[in-house]
Amino acid sequence: MSLSAPLITDSTIEAATWLKKGQLLAYPTESVWGIGCDPFNKQAVIQLLDIKQRPIEKGMIVVTDSPSRITALLKGLSVTQRQRVLDSWQTDSKDTTAKQAHTWLLPVSKKLSIAIPAWITGAHNSVAVRVIDHPLVKQLCAQMASASNPYGFVVSTSCNPSGQSPALSLSEAQGYFLGHHANLNECVGYLKGETLGYHLPSQIGDALTVKIIRWFDRQNVVSLSLLRVTKSKHLHLSPCFH
Repeated sequence: MSLSAPLITDSTIEAATWLKKGQLLAYPTESVWGIGCDPFNKQAVIQLLDIKQRPIEKGMIVVTDSPSRITALLKGLSVTQRQRVLDSWQTDSKDTTAKQAHTWLLPVSKKLSIAIPAWITGAHNSVAVRVIDHPLVKQLCAQMASASNPYGFVVSTSCNPSGQSPALSLSEAQGYFLGHHANLNECVGYLKGETLGYHLPSQIGDALTVKIIRWFDRQNVVSLSLLRVTKSKHLHLSPCFH
């Protein structure tokens, strides 16, 4: 049985169309390639969880293009907490060696007009959100914004099967999924582009407590022992949020 040709595009409009149809999408982020889907499509999320061999209870990270889309989520923070989150998403520096991607756990209110699905929050009362710096993915998120997804969210997890290092290029992303199974050829699309080349490890923090949940480097999760050596400030670490 011949495998179908892969879905590859440089159009965020086309990529968003694929996502809205329930397909998965691999795309470049700040430091590595990510793979995601429409967070409001349960079937697509479950398919992604299956590829990653990841329990639904752990929740998923979502990205968006602007803080203005998540005003309702930011309302759950104090002025100081909110400003800290917003400041972390300001990326004026052009030095990629000094830039860092920040994901924050934001409390989920029951008063949201559009609820965050349980398959995204997992066993948490929060949702992991990042305003992404990558211009291509910003455009993608803008295309995803709708009445049913006012946040412009796209699921974002590292592009790799369980136990493998994240892809750093389109060819590496394709290498993980192409030619292995006909269904994956049909359900995974690719948005062409380059990563932004961030060198600092990305981090996930709790917006309410300021605790660092997890750090990621370009290849693997940074170990606690390495953090103790490389960070001069004391970091309060809580259980991993994968």
